[in-house]
Amino acid sequence: MAAARRRDIDWVVIKYKDVLTILALVLIIGGGLGGGYVYWRHSSNPQVKAERAIAKAARLIDVLSGSEASGSVGQAVSQARATLDQARSQYAAQKYQQAYATANDLVESLKDLESQSSTSQKLAVLVSLEGSVEVKKSSQHLFSGAKENDILEDGDIVKTSKSSYARVKYPNGQFQTIAPDSLVVIQALSTTPQGGSRVEVALKQGKVETTTPDTLSAKDESVIAAGDTRVRPSASTRVSVGQDERGTTTTSVFEGASQIEAAGKTQMVSAGATGVSVITSSLGFMGTNNLMAPPTITSPRDQQVLRVDNPAKTPISFEWSGGASPSVIFQLSAKPLFSTLLTGEQRVTGNRIEVDGLPAGTYYWRLRSQGPEDKAYWSPTNRFRILQVYQKARVVRNLKLDVQATPIGDGVIIQGKTDPGVSVSVNDIEVPVSADGSFSKIELFSDKGTQPVQVRAFDEEGNEAIWRKIFQSASY
Repeated sequence: MAAARRRDIDWVVIKYKDVLTILALVLIIGGGLGGGYVYWRHSSNPQVKAERAIAKAARLIDVLSGSEASGSVGQAVSQARATLDQARSQYAAQKYQQAYATANDLVESLKDLESQSSTSQKLAVLVSLEGSVEVKKSSQHLFSGAKENDILEDGDIVKTSKSSYARVKYPNGQFQTIAPDSLVVIQALSTTPQGGSRVEVALKQGKVETTTPDTLSAKDESVIAAGDTRVRPSASTRVSVGQDERGTTTTSVFEGASQIEAAGKTQMVSAGATGVSVITSSLGFMGTNNLMAPPTITSPRDQQVLRVDNPAKTPISFEWSGGASPSVIFQLSAKPLFSTLLTGEQRVTGNRIEVDGLPAGTYYWRLRSQGPEDKAYWSPTNRFRILQVYQKARVVRNLKLDVQATPIGDGVIIQGKTDPGVSVSVNDIEVPVSADGSFSKIELFSDKGTQPVQVRAFDEEGNEAIWRKIFQSASY
């Protein structure tokens, strides 16, 4: 009997080990299946793929629509809009595979259109300037005064004086702000061997800050050359490149990542959570430093419309969160490049400041953490608009507002049309309106559950038309 009991005990011990082994295998298999499911839901899910393709096509159409397109390109963009509407209709009918195929084919054709378009490939535009800015055309021997919307080509040179700024939009969709006392040469606006866009500028003096779009692909090339240093920003990147009198180059990556080449060596530098600066010269890489991240702006948000009864007597509250120091530097301007300030540069302790006496109009504001200028950098600029609410409209008219909404899981695609010359906001954020009154926006929801969406068409006379609808946000 004793021997039998011992055998039973041994058998039980063996079975416990087997059970633990089985449990481990189940966990491993379950984890693999769970990871595969998550991957399918977020990357291979036809619905998600269709959403991303539709969003990318819409962004490419916006880029092409914003250029000085020729008649043939404009006609192709109109056809592309019709194809995009077809993809959105397929999505709304839950035909996700068809919607993805339609939108993906449209993306490829738009890329081809962008590479074939002589306008989009060979011309840049001086979209804004403040102060004394001069341009020397490649066909001229002398500099002449620049003005907004001047066209820039290969070989043109842009020069800013002290306290002057210029902002250039390039054919690949990137923007570049040229700082005071700077000299920039447009080296190339062309096509890469792979059929993408190529933009190269040479910084001969001063500093430039470049922001690249998320539509930049592996076929595209963006280069900023400064002395012996060459900087290639990736998509969705914000980078500053400056050169001093000794030939030393400082590259600061605020968002995204950039490839930096100096003295035959190459490094890929990512901004990380704080931003990173890299110092280079003809000798190569001299040092790397972490930067001081700026606070995150919370209100007024970018493109927000503030509707008030009496703007001149209504305090506007500016609010933010985070930052690398207890106090911040605050700037407010009526000009997008901040050549002049409305309240002076203010040091603020805390996370808010109020400003009185701002009349109706458009304003720009930004922040940076309190710290050394070589480490603390400005937040992205937020543009907002103050609109006076009239008790009685001076010129009464019924504004047209037609809206179509297509839910996309964690958001909704808004597409509509209003009267030409009328402004439009979606949840109080102003959106671009085409010359024919059409507009579109992808409104993403930050929370689950009930999500109200309000589209407002309004003019300067106090007339408005409002469309409202409630949606349900669902996680993937």
